[in-house]
Amino acid sequence: MKTSQAETLLAILYNASMIFSIVSLTSLAIIWQHWEMTLNVCISVNCGCILYGINTFSTFMGGDIKLCHFGVYGLVPTVVIGLCLGVYHIYRCCINRGLDEPRTINYSNNRTTINGQVVVIGPKRRAPFKQWMSSAFCAALIGCLSLAHAVVMTDGFYKTCEQYKRGLVQLLGSRGREAHVIRYRLACAAIFDYMDYLQPDVNNFRRGEELNTGFALQLAIVCTWLNFVTWVVICLLCFTMAKKKLNTLGEHFCCC
Repeated sequence: MKTSQAETLLAILYNASMIFSIVSLTSLAIIWQHWEMTLNVCISVNCGCILYGINTFSTFMGGDIKLCHFGVYGLVPTVVIGLCLGVYHIYRCCINRGLDEPRTINYSNNRTTINGQVVVIGPKRRAPFKQWMSSAFCAALIGCLSLAHAVVMTDGFYKTCEQYKRGLVQLLGSRGREAHVIRYRLACAAIFDYMDYLQPDVNNFRRGEELNTGFALQLAIVCTWLNFVTWVVICLLCFTMAKKKLNTLGEHFCCC
């Protein structure tokens, strides 16, 4: 792959990562704010997070608010870095530097036996991008952050789902096969639909219109995993280009 092609692909990937991150954190932030007053029934701590909810004998409470803080603000570095590097590579790929200094070349035509000089002016060429190894290292760090974010989001989603299944059995007074269906057959999307319409407002706080909590959380999870995959591809691409540069130029690996 040529350097120009790699930079074009990087510009696309960085901007895709930024979009995935914004969609993920926005979806979680909306659902978090929608449920915070209802789920925050703890006395000494703030437990208004929709992730890692806990079912008790008398009510259903949310997880530690720090989990939602990480879910929303943990992707801010990804958005900032993706935006900056995306704009940088778009600038290098799409915007010309201007015209080069005029230069003359000899011209000859064998048919007419006319010889002379021609003035040629062309666009300036950009220096090839060289910081492949540092870009790969940065992508690896952001990839680790994205992986941690995706794991917390996914695990928190399923933990809340499993806990609310127990609460739903209590709320509906289900027994026997009905309880078995709720616990083992209903998908988490259906469980969150029950939560949207049946979960009482313990603090007498009106949440307003029902949101599709299950869809919003699943959208956030899908986007955060796509964000992680994007950074893996960026890291592999930068490492491949760094290795190619090492092989072609014979430079030291640490200076790629």
